[in-house]
Amino acid sequence: MQDASTLSSISLRLYAGQRWRWRFVQSLRPYICPFGKLLDLVPPRAKVLDVGCGSGMFLLFLASLQRIELGHGFDVSRDAIVAARKACAATPAADALTFEVRAIEAGIPRGDWTVVSVIDVIHHVPPGHQASFVRALCDSVPPGARLIIKDMVSTPYWRACANRLHDLLMARQWVHHAAPALVEQWATDTGLSCVHRSQTNLFWYGHWTLVFERHGPVSAARA
Repeated sequence: MQDASTLSSISLRLYAGQRWRWRFVQSLRPYICPFGKLLDLVPPRAKVLDVGCGSGMFLLFLASLQRIELGHGFDVSRDAIVAARKACAATPAADALTFEVRAIEAGIPRGDWTVVSVIDVIHHVPPGHQASFVRALCDSVPPGARLIIKDMVSTPYWRACANRLHDLLMARQWVHHAAPALVEQWATDTGLSCVHRSQTNLFWYGHWTLVFERHGPVSAARA
């Protein structure tokens, strides 16, 4: 597993030449988000779709570590995608990555992905739409592929509050956490099997991770 200091150094190299504040913030992310553990959940030579990719850090780490055959990320933020594209030029596997400005209402791109990843996105989705969002994610997972969901804990309350304050300061948004047991229920109701559950605490941040796999074809009702 890659440690946080190694990933922080990679981040500084990837985002070199961009705004110093952006570069500084990105270099801190590996210390508060368990990227090392998430990278280990992606099989070698994977084809990865990263939903809500932000500035592309997860795909860029995978490419820099030569863990990916190709990757596509999309996000609603134009500024974040511009940063991802600039950083992409700093990786030896730049040709393997593409980034797109895309609203979730436009649907999730279909492809022969081996991994669909969703990192710290669900808590930005309004509560009334979280279940349908998870179902849409599941529908984008081809047979034999896996879905990796990492998000922030809803309990204990003080950790959830710490994350809410973080997003209020950084994203200027009041977020809504979804309990992992509820997300797991939504996903397994679509026919996916949960193959991994874990929780990681870093400083005052609490993270949960679920990994699902699809062993059969997408149902006709959802195809």
